[in-house]
Amino acid sequence: MRVAKRSDGVKKKTRGSRARTWLVSVGMLPQANSDLELGNEGRKLNGMALTGIERKLHAALKIKASARTGAKRAGRAGTRAKPGARTGQGRGNAGTRVSADGRAGVSRGGKRARAKPGKRAAASRGHAAPRSGWAAGARSKRRTAAQRAPGPAPKASTPQAMPASGAGPAPRQATHRHGGVAPAGRESAAANAGSARALAPAQPAAVPESGYAEGFRDGVFAGGEGLVAQHIPPDHILPAAAAELIEAGFRQYAPSLTRLASPHEMAGHIQGALDTQRPLSVVRLGDGELLTLAADTVLPGEQVQELAPFLPYAGVPRSTPDIRAALAEAIRGADWVGVPISRAPTFQGLLFPVLRHFGMDWSCLNLTSSTINYSMHQSGLLLPVLHGRRVLLVGSRAAELGALLHSRGIHVTGVISAVEGVADIPRVMQQTAEHSFDIALVAAGIPAVILCRRMAGELGRVAIDFGHLADKLVTGELQL
Repeated sequence: MRVAKRSDGVKKKTRGSRARTWLVSVGMLPQANSDLELGNEGRKLNGMALTGIERKLHAALKIKASARTGAKRAGRAGTRAKPGARTGQGRGNAGTRVSADGRAGVSRGGKRARAKPGKRAAASRGHAAPRSGWAAGARSKRRTAAQRAPGPAPKASTPQAMPASGAGPAPRQATHRHGGVAPAGRESAAANAGSARALAPAQPAAVPESGYAEGFRDGVFAGGEGLVAQHIPPDHILPAAAAELIEAGFRQYAPSLTRLASPHEMAGHIQGALDTQRPLSVVRLGDGELLTLAADTVLPGEQVQELAPFLPYAGVPRSTPDIRAALAEAIRGADWVGVPISRAPTFQGLLFPVLRHFGMDWSCLNLTSSTINYSMHQSGLLLPVLHGRRVLLVGSRAAELGALLHSRGIHVTGVISAVEGVADIPRVMQQTAEHSFDIALVAAGIPAVILCRRMAGELGRVAIDFGHLADKLVTGELQL
């Protein structure tokens, strides 16, 4: 190898030493490796004798014996290796990294190349500096870097699958460059490679329609246009959509709309009864009460057990004729009945059939919302109703609720602990009669309907079906 000393004599600092700048006119230096002895008196290099300026140049290369990188500090920057890595001579392309199970060729460039631990980067010998001089060599470097610069990463296709439930869209899926679909949450190899040689992603195959989407579409048709089609005579068509027919039919039934008592109206009724010491009962019908009444009457008992496995927790281990009769009688005699606004199958879908089965005319009942307890609390009407009254609490959270109400200035005169289902109603009524109170808040599941009616009818008190509002206040989910 022929080496000429640069004429300008400019000294350039290197790490740990000072060396002159050399111009390599032909070829490149041999690749350094850990098995080469490089000393001040290097006589041979790979079996070749070094003489003259070649030996002096070779002696100028000072590499610590402990370093295994073999990085030559020449050009603008060398190769930087992480601990334990072995790299070749570094005239590295910017940001070149050695991936697992492979070697990265390092081309000449203006920034350092990095090798991950345990990997080995081999020096690239392509595009040596031409003979025409230093400027031509610099131009060659720029051309090489431009040719090897990574192009923009191709974008992976991301088809959105329909969800298997009503929870929302399915996770994004990336399409591999060969047409397959990657697991959710993983990008395709082509999208992350950043290589101009990566293949463009193929168009994904058509995603089959999910069972949820198909069932939803069929359900919308069956509940709309399908019902309309049953009333159209043969060989006829009707130029109106189901939504238009529903709107027209709704106008016809609008006079049957029934207004429910508002929270402020209910607060007025309760305060009026307390002021005049009149009995008043407010009961509420949810899916638990309606399914209890529907068992073996409107619906088969087995179907009710499937729809309402929570009934034992709500106080009804099994709906019996005696329980249904007592519950229906309490509804019939209550002063105010909270009914569900939801038109879901187990709410209003059961309300009117159940009332008809037990001979109750819904238009003769004083109706409010089944969530009137929450509405009064949210409207800030609960504490004003209770202030200055003697309050009895009934239910599993009665003691905790009593402490909370006492901290807000409410006079709690009695606490009756958990009600063990419908069978425990006689004991609770006996204990209730032993307390002096003006208003009772009863949080006892389905038995609360019967208890509130009996407290008002037998003891002449005001009784409110308080429900799970007691739990939410005690846990802090709702603030009193």
